[in-house]
Amino acid sequence: MQFKKFSSLAIGLGVVATFVTPTVAFGAAAQSGASEDVKWELCRDAAEDWNREDERSECALISVPLDYSKPEGRKIDIAVSRVKATGNRKGALFTNPGGPGIAGTPTPRELLESQMAPMNDEFDFIGIDTRGTGYSSSLTCDPVDIAPGTEEQEFEQIGAWNRKCIAKDPELATSISMENASRDMDRVREALGFDKINFYGNSGGSGLGAVYRSMFDDHVDRMWIESIMPPSLDDAAIAVDAQFEANYRKFFEWLAARDATYHFGNTSQEVEVTLTELKKKHGRDKVDQSLDVNLAEMPAKWERYAAKLVELKNGAGGEAVKSKSAPRSTFGIGKKKNNYVITHTAFMCNASTSGRDYSDVVKRREERKKKNPWGGNNKLDTDWVDCAGWPAGKPWELKPGKSQLQISGHEFEVVTPYPFAKLMQEKIGGSLLTIKDNAHSTIKSKKLACGSKLVDFFRNGTTTNDSCPGAPAEEAGPVGNLAGSVKLQNCSASLVRPSTARDEDKALLLTNGHCFPGERPKPGEVLVDKDVQIEGTVLSPAGRELGPVTGKRVLYATMTGTDAMLVQLDSTYADIDQKYKTKAFPLASSGPVAGQDIKVVSSYLESVWSCKAEAVVPTLKEGDYTSNMAIRYAKECNTQPGSSGSAVVDAKTGNLIAVNSTSNRDGKECELDNPCEVDSKGTVVHKGRGYATQTALIDACIGSGNVVDLKRPGCTLPKP
Repeated sequence: MQFKKFSSLAIGLGVVATFVTPTVAFGAAAQSGASEDVKWELCRDAAEDWNREDERSECALISVPLDYSKPEGRKIDIAVSRVKATGNRKGALFTNPGGPGIAGTPTPRELLESQMAPMNDEFDFIGIDTRGTGYSSSLTCDPVDIAPGTEEQEFEQIGAWNRKCIAKDPELATSISMENASRDMDRVREALGFDKINFYGNSGGSGLGAVYRSMFDDHVDRMWIESIMPPSLDDAAIAVDAQFEANYRKFFEWLAARDATYHFGNTSQEVEVTLTELKKKHGRDKVDQSLDVNLAEMPAKWERYAAKLVELKNGAGGEAVKSKSAPRSTFGIGKKKNNYVITHTAFMCNASTSGRDYSDVVKRREERKKKNPWGGNNKLDTDWVDCAGWPAGKPWELKPGKSQLQISGHEFEVVTPYPFAKLMQEKIGGSLLTIKDNAHSTIKSKKLACGSKLVDFFRNGTTTNDSCPGAPAEEAGPVGNLAGSVKLQNCSASLVRPSTARDEDKALLLTNGHCFPGERPKPGEVLVDKDVQIEGTVLSPAGRELGPVTGKRVLYATMTGTDAMLVQLDSTYADIDQKYKTKAFPLASSGPVAGQDIKVVSSYLESVWSCKAEAVVPTLKEGDYTSNMAIRYAKECNTQPGSSGSAVVDAKTGNLIAVNSTSNRDGKECELDNPCEVDSKGTVVHKGRGYATQTALIDACIGSGNVVDLKRPGCTLPKP
């Protein structure tokens, strides 16, 4: 980092300090309840790389002992930031963003954009760069450079790098622990004049919270920790193996019940044998890439996983893959800077006794796999901590406390699996809120409704052992089956087959009228038989690109009354089926009804949303365009830009009943990208809701040879 100025009192290898160093007698500050001796400065003036628009964050350095058993010995500097309370201050909220090893000084300012922002009226927000991170005293080592090799060779290279980095300052490296970070945080508390603090820590910060509360419970008012680290790093993997194993077993049962479709076996045992053979043939990594290690209770994804496994079994992309060490996981987010790698390793390995010897790592892994053949394959292992070459560590000494504690865990996440939260609760107590998603550290997000519980807890002490909905479905990753979909340059599309079509007919492609190449149709304009070159990519059920389809004729396109474009492809249905083993969606002759289960299949985004058709809207207005009898989705189908032209299918029959068209993004009324519903009673806006245009009218307008005949009896599509 680069700074405008340097403190003459900065101590520590690789440290460049820019904040004003306080001259504070810690005991006196605690007794007086004042913090006048800490000289604050705007962070943007102290640090050259700070956000220049930040007018509220203040920073300072606080000197602490490197070794608390030698209080008069070597000192290091701890960087602290605060955003002062705007109203009648009732206390302070200390924070930590995780890693462990991510700088915490930016966090107070970031909380002003979260669910916790209202709390700044009565709480100072305090951020700390734990020792070894950010602007605090730290080690700076050369970047990790591991040459490809066997797992053991790579393990030994990590060990050599660790030893070389530690040698730069062994005292500091071995002092970077949660215990010392807790002591440092308590010195900051004392220096700032608070008898008790509130604390919010997520991910790696949950470990700091748990250790601090175990050591300094008398100085904790209320604490919330989220996405929880395990109470013992040595046994972290074992704690989740059984859950992951149970998830795989449920998936095997699901596959067995659908043997007629997927052909993996009609019992769970037969499915396991088939998948085990796949692992032997293609390598563990190849099979694992087709599955989420946390299959969890998310069966909406299983159809996609099954499709990937079918492709692998049938030889699509089934070449052997060399097993490689997994990249190091972290209990947080953030770019790994040169000092992050060593700091993260120090926090983890100083709390772990294992992972130093490769043969021990292999032995422990094999023991896990014997107990849980599938769940034991996950990478939450001692080798994942990368403690090769590290001195012996010491596990945390955790215990229950009397202060108020709220824990929150995400039921399906992988970074800090939910069993960690349950184990931590058993160890230190507290209430456990279960968030039913696979996200990580999102309780403070404005997108999460139950994030309001954070404010309730810190203001009123309200705890809960309930559960709450998590992130919207589309944030949980791709689900469903993409068979029949076609990816265009900037839109989604699908292969469709009218009731009158024959195998030898030229296939039809359906998308939105506003996806017309070049200038989109004007209000009131209907385009018929236009010579336009169209090219798309056919996707497999698993989302793999199979190959191109082309067309030279747009049979029909309009954005008036509906929003649809039909393209005649150069290939017949038989050609496409033979080449890509893909069939078109049957076109339904009747539209959906309110409450009908639907799926929105987006080839462009390679995602499938599942929800209900919430309502049929007589008139949908968007700028100068109108659609008749449009479908409004329930909120679960929160379609995104790029989903234009996606097939909307009946979840039960698989027939195509509509084509995804638009959504109200900003809550504006009747503007482009902000459609509104109009009827005799007035105008209604549903911010964030998506809409589709029905396609039942199209089937009645397709005649012999798969051509559009607008004069056909029963055809009511808008005409030129």
